[in-house]
Amino acid sequence: MIYYLSIISFFISLVLTFIFWKVGERYKIYDLATEDPLKIHKKSVSCLGGLAMILAMGIVFSLKMILENNFNWQILGIMLGAILIFLIGFIDDLKWRDKFRIKRIYKFIFLILFSFLAAIILLSVGIGVELILIFVSIFILINAVNYQDGMDGVAGATVIVSLIAFSFLAWSFGNNLALLISLVSASVILGFLVFNFPPAKIFMGDSGAYFLGFILAVLTLIFSKPYSILTFLGLIFILGLPLFDGIFTNLRRLAKGKSIFIGDRVHFFDRLLQKGFSVRKTLLICCIIHIIFVILGLSVYIYGNTFV
Repeated sequence: MIYYLSIISFFISLVLTFIFWKVGERYKIYDLATEDPLKIHKKSVSCLGGLAMILAMGIVFSLKMILENNFNWQILGIMLGAILIFLIGFIDDLKWRDKFRIKRIYKFIFLILFSFLAAIILLSVGIGVELILIFVSIFILINAVNYQDGMDGVAGATVIVSLIAFSFLAWSFGNNLALLISLVSASVILGFLVFNFPPAKIFMGDSGAYFLGFILAVLTLIFSKPYSILTFLGLIFILGLPLFDGIFTNLRRLAKGKSIFIGDRVHFFDRLLQKGFSVRKTLLICCIIHIIFVILGLSVYIYGNTFV
């Protein structure tokens, strides 16, 4: 059933992404191409990809429970938490239509509040064992993935690689919930990437990046084991490039006395672009490096849970 659902997920996401690409263009729901130095796209692009992905996942999860005639509180909790996190980014995405204007400090407050509420929901359905750790995982990973969403394809592609690793762990250790989440999520992103591959026709927006970061946080919590250093290290490397680049970005900004909330163009992929690599070559390099991290993470995690 799970494997069939992952195939269905791809096609639903593909169709919805196409629809929201056209809706975004029709109603000018854009990430505007402006003189903002943080933007590298040359024309305005629909930013409704995140909406397509979360709807696709919601449809598939609902379909699973209907077909099996089995209500699942954990799946419901994950979707409720995902919706909360998604909404923060979605409101921010809509600011390009001049409907909303959000000061950074307000957005930061809402990120903390909604991440905490999502953490409470996950804890209540048995995902994670410590509220603060759940909150920290969510907050760090939604921002880490969002940092990668500055170039076509990077955020989606790197998250897919991590999800493949999580699906392998789920299969190896017989965790059907994690297998469902990872395979369906990967398929949903793949459907989106058909239209997000450089040059992108649609962006996932902050809403999509936060949503994907939340899914990574859920899977990280599922596979976390207390007091296991090798498990911890393995998960860190499975999260790989987005996590490392996010941590380095914040440390670099703090070291220079800059606010961590003010963006810049010195992420890892930015440095590659500045060295003259094309967008597609930069995407390939990012994926290769991330795959190396993920393979190392899988090896450490499996060794720590099999031979120690």
